[in-house]
Amino acid sequence: MKRFFYSLLAAFFLFTSCASSTSVTTNNNSSKPDVDEITQKALEEWRSEHFGMFIHFGIYSKLAGWWKGEKIPYYGEQIMNHARIPIDEYEAVAREFNPKDFNADEIVKLAKDAGMKYIVMTSKHHDGFCMFHTETTDYNIVDFTPFGRDVVKELSEACQRHGMKFGLYYSLPDWHYPLGIPRLEPDTTTKCHEYVNQVYSPLEIVTPELEDYIVAQVTELLTNYGDINTLWFDMGLVTPEQSKRFRETVKSLQPKCIINGRIMNNQGDYMTLPDNGDVAGYENIFWDNPASMYGTWGYKSWINRPQVIEQVGVQLGRLFSTVQHGGVFLLNIGPDGDGNVIPYEKEVLTLIGDYFKKNPDALDKIEVSYKDKTIVKSENNAFELTDDNGMMHAEIDGTGYMSTQVDSWRSWEMEVEEDGTYDVFIVYLPQYLDKKYSFECGENKIDHTLPGVDQMIQTSYVGKMNLKKGTNTFRLDQAEKCYPLEPLGLELQKIIVRKR
Repeated sequence: MKRFFYSLLAAFFLFTSCASSTSVTTNNNSSKPDVDEITQKALEEWRSEHFGMFIHFGIYSKLAGWWKGEKIPYYGEQIMNHARIPIDEYEAVAREFNPKDFNADEIVKLAKDAGMKYIVMTSKHHDGFCMFHTETTDYNIVDFTPFGRDVVKELSEACQRHGMKFGLYYSLPDWHYPLGIPRLEPDTTTKCHEYVNQVYSPLEIVTPELEDYIVAQVTELLTNYGDINTLWFDMGLVTPEQSKRFRETVKSLQPKCIINGRIMNNQGDYMTLPDNGDVAGYENIFWDNPASMYGTWGYKSWINRPQVIEQVGVQLGRLFSTVQHGGVFLLNIGPDGDGNVIPYEKEVLTLIGDYFKKNPDALDKIEVSYKDKTIVKSENNAFELTDDNGMMHAEIDGTGYMSTQVDSWRSWEMEVEEDGTYDVFIVYLPQYLDKKYSFECGENKIDHTLPGVDQMIQTSYVGKMNLKKGTNTFRLDQAEKCYPLEPLGLELQKIIVRKR
């Protein structure tokens, strides 16, 4: 079994090391805050830690993916929405929530043994139930449940005891808050699997009253629970003014606390990929990659779980790919309604930890592919520029929830042996009927429309360029973008740069 595990891991290493190099630029059309020295140092330290634990734990954990005898599809932590549970009925579940087996020290030790360096805990999810003791509402784990203990406090203190950094997830929408957006009546005429958001939504407007409520709770979290290394905001439709206010609140209380990009409107310190999103090399920014082991974050008893050894290989592959491309990997667990880390997830993390015990420096020795720029040399006075010897550049738009485009533009480094005039050709499969592209190298720039005749592989003469001896950067981009995340829009076969 172990031999199979390490063979599987080797295959993931091979896959990630052979992937095309990529980098990123950000949308410069939105106002972004200046990054001070304190934040910059905190970001660099955070990125060097590589690996963290995400914990989704709340009232939804007790329901375990069930409502009134029916299996509820989609995310377990959003069951209040997917099962259309009225607030009073969800409150009744909260009244019985008693995770008596919750043991913060065991969770922190599990994370530490797995090689994780920090933990992010859900302090409040979309359902509005607070897993910490707050003065803003009695709808919290201390005042509203028979459990009567502050889970966030216990986990914070356990992290301090074991030398683990501690962060907090915080949902901007709140389906319980009485002064939020008006609620529609639940639709009882269709089945849950036919359901489209009608009652609650993760993307809800933050009312002025809810805005003040958020600021009050964030203030409590950053005042009463020690050092918080990151505040991980999520979802909601917030205005630029609200995003700035939330950021200013965090930085005024804990300047070292870094903020993820889901605060939106480019107010984050680092960007968060879409859940279980595609990894690319986001070269000039800080970013994390939140990942779950299956199609839910909160606990569901009936979810289909792959074989443990397969899961270990998948998550280690994701981890190494993320770190290799300059990111931080945040892997989720979902404790059950009694507060236990389920045996499956515990075994996955234990095996990951076993790997790092045998290979303690593995994460520190990964070659970071996005920093490797292949120098393309000419053969017979011609260069062939392909995906394999160039860089695919990604684009991020931080104004909204979080959007990425992993194929925005391309670049290559060419070692030119002598000055001269070179002809440029491109071989491609078009994805548009006609689209204008920009070809740049040194002082040369040519805008050229590539036709999309019959959606077949095409060859087009771009024009001539005067290149100088030495290293030249060749760039292929769109001449005009309709929106920041517009894809490049072609399948490149090769670009030929041939000396006359």
